[in-house]
Amino acid sequence: MSGLLKRKYLSTLIICVIFCILNIIFPKQGGAFNISRIIFISTSCVCLLYVVFVSRERTLDEKTLLSLLFVISLAFRLCYVQTTPFFVRQHDVFGDNGHYDYIMTLFNGEELPAVGTLESWQYYQPPVWHFICASFLRLQTLFHIPHTVALENIQFISMLCSSFISLLALKLFRQLEIKGLPLCASFAVVAFHPTFILLSASVNNDVLSLMLSLLSLTLAIDWYKDPRFTKIIPLALSIGFAMGVKLSGGLISVGIAFLFAIVLFGKRHKKKLNIFLQFIVFGVICAPISLWWQVRNLIRFGIPMTYVPMLPENSTQYIGFHSIRERLFDFTSLFENGVYPARAVKSMEGVFDHYEYNIPLGALKSSVFGEYYIGLGNGFSEIFATILFYTGVVLAVFSIISFAYSIVFAAKREKSKLNLLISTAICSLVLLISYIKFCFEFPHFCTMDFRYIALTVVFGALYIGYLNDRIDKNNKMFGFIRIFTITLSAFFCISSIALYASIA
Repeated sequence: MSGLLKRKYLSTLIICVIFCILNIIFPKQGGAFNISRIIFISTSCVCLLYVVFVSRERTLDEKTLLSLLFVISLAFRLCYVQTTPFFVRQHDVFGDNGHYDYIMTLFNGEELPAVGTLESWQYYQPPVWHFICASFLRLQTLFHIPHTVALENIQFISMLCSSFISLLALKLFRQLEIKGLPLCASFAVVAFHPTFILLSASVNNDVLSLMLSLLSLTLAIDWYKDPRFTKIIPLALSIGFAMGVKLSGGLISVGIAFLFAIVLFGKRHKKKLNIFLQFIVFGVICAPISLWWQVRNLIRFGIPMTYVPMLPENSTQYIGFHSIRERLFDFTSLFENGVYPARAVKSMEGVFDHYEYNIPLGALKSSVFGEYYIGLGNGFSEIFATILFYTGVVLAVFSIISFAYSIVFAAKREKSKLNLLISTAICSLVLLISYIKFCFEFPHFCTMDFRYIALTVVFGALYIGYLNDRIDKNNKMFGFIRIFTITLSAFFCISSIALYASIA
């Protein structure tokens, strides 16, 4: 048993490689007996039997439980990716000059596209993601993989990025020294969160940008604890490429800048010149990587560096006619139209007869369903969809309470963690402010998609885990809170698996 634990990292790597190979080799399949479902069910059963076996012999330790959760989540992502076609539940991929056209432009060796009008659509995005996808397509052509299959396999890259987000979240939790069952519960919420499941089969640049942003924060914390040139260079590359994939990937840099300021102006580090030189190196590396595309478009086409094309007001998704009060404080649509962000029943005009307009509800609904109506019409699935939504709401509210407790606790008893918590809070606040501003500037249903602020899931899980790990376990009230939140997290994860397994 101990030998297995010592080899857990190697075992996890081997399993990842096997899953990735299977994802490419086996074609997309439907039905009850496709290979991905067999892998997921068998993996889950083996893990369950392993848990039962270990519980009889000894206490199930943290590392083993985390490894099992990750393996199951990886198998589940494979199941979802294998049964989700390239053209299903995507964002801005198809249509004129969508992400697909962008990828094929680079695949065919054509010149980088011009930018500047609504007709250019997704061409305003930096080309890093599309270049990676085009290169992967070209690699597959060397092995004579059919083009349609090669396109489907692009989802393989997204699945890896989504899985790495879970591992980076785990690293962040450990940097805050969260341990035991609270760590496992927080990790499970991220690993099985619907947003990251949906992103694992997405073909746009969101998932890579999110992964690099979270990587940047964990690298920044490593640098904060031990500021050296060898640590700031990877950080500069990470932030640079996060913005090189999608400009909004730089929002995380505000929280990182706070850590920079603490190191530069604080009393802990005396060699200020060394720190200042590190910042110069950081800027020299980061700035060209992150801004070259925006500078190129500004010079060649006169396009503002923060340009985003806007949908027209005659779009069916336009919700700008709702007042500010309705968009922020009117929650009646939850009771009138249910938990889904859009209603699947189409009106006589052939469009959805309801689009969510309230921003908080739009964020909460799309956090578990995307912009879709997953499970609607299936009584079994709708039960889990309802449980998933309301447990998600309670966890979101409790994460805010947990943050307040964590800040007070750290200020009184664990000051070494206070700056790290404040940094994550700044990241969360910047993401939320940017999100709300975006929703009002571009008042369409699709701009409320939670994927723009998906990292708040990681930060919320962090605060809940930090609280549960630090509270007085002998206090009956705190003990109840700990049991309640961990149980709620379990229901959330089970409901997520049950709902998304019904469509996989």
